[in-house]
Amino acid sequence: MTASPATDWSVAFLGQLVAKGISHVVVSPGARSQALALAALAWERASEGALTVHVVIDERSAAFRVLGLALESHRPAVCIATSGSAPAHYFPAVLEALHAGVPLIVVAADRPGELHGVGANQTTNQHELFGSRVPSWSVSAPEGSDADDAQRIATEVAATAYRGGPAYVSVSFREPLSAAIQEGSLVMPEIVAPERAEPTGDTAEARVLSLEPEAGTLVIAGHGAGARAEALALELGAPLIAEVVSGARCGPHLVPAYRQVLRDESLTGGVGRIVTVGRPTLSREVSSLLGRTEITQIVVQGRELEAANPSRMAQVVGEVVVIRPATPEESALWVKPWVMAGRRHQEAQLVGIMPPAPDIEALTSNDPATRSAFATQEMNVLRQPVVRESLALAVWEATWPHDRLVFGASRMVRVADSIVPGKNIPVFANRGLSGIDGTIATARGIAQAASATGVTRVLLGDLALLHDVGSLLVEPGVGDSSRVHLIVANDGGGTIFDELEVSKVASQKDRDRVLLTPHEVWLEALAGAYGWTYRRVNHLGDLAEALSASDARLIVDVAIAR
Repeated sequence: MTASPATDWSVAFLGQLVAKGISHVVVSPGARSQALALAALAWERASEGALTVHVVIDERSAAFRVLGLALESHRPAVCIATSGSAPAHYFPAVLEALHAGVPLIVVAADRPGELHGVGANQTTNQHELFGSRVPSWSVSAPEGSDADDAQRIATEVAATAYRGGPAYVSVSFREPLSAAIQEGSLVMPEIVAPERAEPTGDTAEARVLSLEPEAGTLVIAGHGAGARAEALALELGAPLIAEVVSGARCGPHLVPAYRQVLRDESLTGGVGRIVTVGRPTLSREVSSLLGRTEITQIVVQGRELEAANPSRMAQVVGEVVVIRPATPEESALWVKPWVMAGRRHQEAQLVGIMPPAPDIEALTSNDPATRSAFATQEMNVLRQPVVRESLALAVWEATWPHDRLVFGASRMVRVADSIVPGKNIPVFANRGLSGIDGTIATARGIAQAASATGVTRVLLGDLALLHDVGSLLVEPGVGDSSRVHLIVANDGGGTIFDELEVSKVASQKDRDRVLLTPHEVWLEALAGAYGWTYRRVNHLGDLAEALSASDARLIVDVAIAR
């Protein structure tokens, strides 16, 4: 025990979280939470690498950093804040975690009961701060040694978070707010992460549906679907419609350029059964198909809060078991027309976007004029301006399984979804609520949790960058081997609204002011202020060089015409 019950409680609580496999804690500074912050550092030293502490000044950025850490590590991460308005800044990330089912633990220090209701500084009602849907624990100010109670609460919190989604703890502390923790006083516990409890009762998660292959079946993979969707498509002998953020955009049954294919009634008219995995959010064509009540709709719901059920008639289950795999003949008969149609549409899309293949024979020709013409042709290619489609394709092509690719919730994720081919690479995006906030912070968390040695590339718009610019801040003097490259499609504002309904009802002047929200931010100066390397891209040649850069932290400013 120390002279501070706050410190004793914090040491016990965080030690039990470490024992449950928690490996990342993100601290934002504050006086009332100092015992938690100092205890986190003590456990980091005692854990010999099992626990890493990150310090992020802004709580909104901190919570999205935790979100990214959890997305990559597949286990809860913890953020710690002081009392008052501080934990309220966690709200956007908590909502994203709630809707996407990302494990996240929020711990906020609070003032003791005697300071509530008397106008005390930095004091508000923090009970159930995030609403009734977020499991919450309110802990009265510890008195003496409450180690057993702290460990019990930590066990409950960890078990809740491991099931998916956020968990929130508000703990009151009285003075003395901290005491010294003696070196060597912490004994590293055995780390045993909780096993995920088997679902029980008549919940969607507990329902298992057995299916046989059947002509007319379509598998749709939305955000969070993962490899299971691609496996289901193979087992059921079904075409696979996979969003770029699904984690399933690969395999022989993948339908490229799916939006154009879904507009073809000669194909969609034969659909009688749809199995949706994850939560699609990127195209109206998919949303329209999922709303058709004459089609048998089956949704495999994972950790996401709400099932993808626009028809309100879908059978929502936790797992689909295929009784027998489709035969090659069954698959070819139904799948081949879809895949071939997709490939034709994709080839048509690429005409005019991708430069023609070089004439290699011209390079080795004995005719100087032929060689000169070849060099001129190649230089013209390199000098072509970058358009959204070529940017999406280039970033996709540059990313490999040891890398990470993060999409901001901007126009570019939809462009990528419409054009990039199949490729089995790790892709992330905050699609629980699809906000542009926290994109950089999330990506930095993903990069720091990744064991891979590759690059975490972030494809985002200029407004998404500006919305989360504080997340560029780097903690000085702390080792960080991660590499994060921000590829910014800089078209001068929120041009996605040029493609939405508002473009037909409002003047361009009004749209520009309240929706496009143009800016004149000098991104090179911004990058320099935060210690990031900066590259300006005006042409395809510049882009190729930027995507092969080895910088630890890089902002690639890509000029895109509105």
